[in-house]
Amino acid sequence: MAVSVFEKQDFPPNNASSIAGGMLAPFSEIDTLPMKFVAAGLKSIDMWREELGEDFGECLSNEGSLFIAHPEDNHMLERFATHLPMLSDDWEWVEGKRLAELEPSITNNFGRGLYIPQEANINPLQALEALAKKLKELGGEVIQKEADPKDLAQEFDWVIDCRGYIQNLDKDLRGIKGEIILLQNFDFSLKRPVRLMHPRYPLYIIPRPNHVFAVGASVIENASDDDGKVLLRSAMELMSAAYSLDPSFGEAKILDMSSAIRPAYMDNLPRIKIDGKAKYIRCNGLFRHGYLLSPIMGNCVAHYVETGEENEDFPLFSGQFNNCIG
Repeated sequence: MAVSVFEKQDFPPNNASSIAGGMLAPFSEIDTLPMKFVAAGLKSIDMWREELGEDFGECLSNEGSLFIAHPEDNHMLERFATHLPMLSDDWEWVEGKRLAELEPSITNNFGRGLYIPQEANINPLQALEALAKKLKELGGEVIQKEADPKDLAQEFDWVIDCRGYIQNLDKDLRGIKGEIILLQNFDFSLKRPVRLMHPRYPLYIIPRPNHVFAVGASVIENASDDDGKVLLRSAMELMSAAYSLDPSFGEAKILDMSSAIRPAYMDNLPRIKIDGKAKYIRCNGLFRHGYLLSPIMGNCVAHYVETGEENEDFPLFSGQFNNCIG
């Protein structure tokens, strides 16, 4: 099966996929995802390993994730921990020597944390480049061109629309602005993503090569402000989060501040919509779970195109889940 990818920007594009944190953290999302998506997320991590192949070590880190909270927000850590026994036994409270063993740079500002070893994170730009390389090796191509699905339908067997949020295209879809900051701090190190519990939105600090840290991500209900800029309020909160993790971030260099619009349905769960007569498939609504769930979604689409049938994971993208239950 030959695949052509149409992308209007230079590759890799400057969008939500390229500036993302790259968290592969299904347990971290149990406040917004039904429990069945946790198993799908773990399956997705295995699929990333397989798809990246020899590029696995460069693109993906499988060191788990660490959850911490300031004393005034410790109740959020306690509440999050109550969900974990329903999902897995592979997690632990860590403090003292064990916490220092996992992350020596974490100071005594945090008495304890939650360690979840099954989670992972991916470097988005490297992953996109590796996927593009593999696509070409398999006979596919990336075409830099803005394309209309109706026009493509005349020359392709199937058209798969993955364009994210486009105003007035899907009345059920909304845009969510996410912001991220890249900092370089040679006096600080992390082995894995650290999730700092926050009353307004999930804050994470992700290690990248050469002591670079991605700090994100805000969740702003504003699809009209797609200019790539970061709001002052968000910048202050994100950088304050880094500084509260360790005072050495006061001397860190700001390498980049970016924002992008992420597509989301009202329940924040993704959808696959198929028009069999028109041979048109629309994949959308991944919200902040793009890297976590896209391998599963892609596998569902590929199976349907090849067989005309839905596989076992397809119901996850049916829009029939309530995000408060299994």
